[in-house]
Amino acid sequence: MNEITRTVSTALQSLRQQETTSRLAAEISNASYEVTTGLKARPYEALGHKSADAIAIRMQIVRNDGFLASNKQLDRRFLAVENALGSIREAGQDVLETALFAQTSAAPSSAFLMQSARSALDTLVDRSAASDSSGFLMSGTRSDVKPLQAWDVPNPETGMSPKGVVDELLAGGVNTMADVEAGIAALKAAFGDADTANPDRNFEATFYNGSPAKDVAGQPNPPLMARISQTETMAQTAQANAPAMRDLMRGLAMLSAVDANQIADPAAREAWMDEARDAISTGLGGLTAMETDTGLRRTRLADIITSQQSRASFLDGEQLLLEGADQYEAATRLTQLQTQLESSYAVTARLSRMSFLNYL
Repeated sequence: MNEITRTVSTALQSLRQQETTSRLAAEISNASYEVTTGLKARPYEALGHKSADAIAIRMQIVRNDGFLASNKQLDRRFLAVENALGSIREAGQDVLETALFAQTSAAPSSAFLMQSARSALDTLVDRSAASDSSGFLMSGTRSDVKPLQAWDVPNPETGMSPKGVVDELLAGGVNTMADVEAGIAALKAAFGDADTANPDRNFEATFYNGSPAKDVAGQPNPPLMARISQTETMAQTAQANAPAMRDLMRGLAMLSAVDANQIADPAAREAWMDEARDAISTGLGGLTAMETDTGLRRTRLADIITSQQSRASFLDGEQLLLEGADQYEAATRLTQLQTQLESSYAVTARLSRMSFLNYL
């Protein structure tokens, strides 16, 4: 009977030793956390009635860190848009300079001007498709689609390509002053979404795929918005359906679709070229304004980020005052606990090797 009692006692001792080992492992984990982070592993136990203050600070840290992360991403988006606008403006400026030089005796051929305008259109379509993980940045709230349709690729919604629309609007030829005036009027109507004869030829039907400028009630659609702080939001207003983009595309389309040297009437030819140059120039002015506006938004965002970084440092300090642990004391405690755990493992190993046979 005594042997059985001693055996059961040994089994209970083994169980207690395993519990001790588990407790020491948990304490070592807590001590390691305090050594690594400088914060208490179980702050709410240690703080008592001050736990509410610690919880409030942690919530503020999470909220502030969230704003910092999203604002840095927003700044990268604005930078991508700013760079895209700059590339589009430079491409348009090159064509405008070529067009202004077109009337001199040393000017490049009209074929070169047409090719340059077409290349600029491709650049405009390509660079307006700036994107990041959130989607396309110049499509407004429809960030899941590329903002502009490729120039010679049919839009699946209308079955027409932008080039096809321009060619159809100018199908009657551009030879006389009457032809020029009719062509200019038709292009202005289409790029201004005012082609009532065939709405599929309108800019937002075939040329543009993002969120429209106006809703079904004729009211302006809101731009893409982002909350940058608890009290402030910021809009991303640079979209590919902006008036500046339309004007620039219209001027480039006029130069790429018509060989001005083939317009026999000198007055009609000059009127066509003047309109194309004016449209491009107006578009470039608008693009410059869009670039400037985007830059100003980035400046404001940088100020907000700096303020939030300062707040992050302040909150970290407040958290440390409440939850800070003595890292030297934690390191000493960690060493002691590791020694105890090694001893506990040794005892547990010895107990695990015992059996009833030891007492028979």
